[in-house]
Amino acid sequence: MVLGFIGTGGISEAIITGLYNCAGYAEPILVSTRNRTRSRRLAASFDLIEPVEDNQEIVDRSDWVVISVLPEQTPGVLTALRFGENHQVISLSAGITLDVLARHILPATRVCRAIPMPPIEFGLGPIPICPPNPEVERLFDRVGTAVAVDDERQFTALGASSAVMATFFAWVASSARWLESQSVPAEDSALYATSVFHALATMTTRTDAAGLQRMSQECLTSGGLNEQVLEAVRKAGLIEQLQAEINRVMARLSHSAG
Repeated sequence: MVLGFIGTGGISEAIITGLYNCAGYAEPILVSTRNRTRSRRLAASFDLIEPVEDNQEIVDRSDWVVISVLPEQTPGVLTALRFGENHQVISLSAGITLDVLARHILPATRVCRAIPMPPIEFGLGPIPICPPNPEVERLFDRVGTAVAVDDERQFTALGASSAVMATFFAWVASSARWLESQSVPAEDSALYATSVFHALATMTTRTDAAGLQRMSQECLTSGGLNEQVLEAVRKAGLIEQLQAEINRVMARLSHSAG
């Protein structure tokens, strides 16, 4: 199988790197030269990568085509391409619905949406997929955890919930900075902060849905330190503010131009 990428941004690079470095992928991948620096870097890193100038050539030579361009560019890019009946198309473009995609890729009929996240480079993280597609799920399961849903609103909600990445990184970094302010060396501060968050995140993956909702309460003791910080966060309304902002992200994704 030949996999072709139209658009070679950071997420495309993360998928390709994860496939080759973490999943033992051994098939050729064609990448567009839209980002010459990134496409050349990939070709220098992996023998099976081939940069291709012309998007139509990528389509013609690929079995699966991954569309990874900005949402506002996606309809125009697709309109300029001629797909075949046997193509599998995977769109990473936020907000571009299956109906819109289906109209632009005819006579191809196999299309799905996916939302890979940067940790896919290391073989980690969820990849929402809509609609469910066993072959596409198997591919992404090699570099993360495919989460397939039938309903595009559910798919959009999964994407909206992932908008906490930058906030998470800022939170970890702020913890390290606070330790530095207490004269803990920078490297030790970073090691401790990242290790704490990694350990806590790992614990959440080892419980079920009901257990996840109990974890915060179960680590509290009356008058304890965790209770003190959690109560301050609750009084400031930070949890509610976060959820409200994710609701606004959901609305933004739901009304993206198609």
